[in-house]
Amino acid sequence: MLEMNNVEKAIIELLKKGYSQSEIAENFKKTKNFSIYSKSSIEKIIHSLKKRYQVKTMFQLGMVVERVKN
Repeated sequence: MLEMNNVEKAIIELLKKGYSQSEIAENFKKTKNFSIYSKSSIEKIIHSLKKRYQVKTMFQLGMVVERVKN
């Protein structure tokens, strides 16, 4: 499977902490670590991850990502 970039990794980590997509966008705005500031951009990245890993739900995405890390 493909390696995730830093933005994708950060989004996954925040999702694992219970952040909503809106909260992730706000977090990125505040920390200025990434130039992605809109909820729509976060949604597109998550959709891309789901498509890449061939899953339909956030739960499935989390399971696949954990399996890939180990």
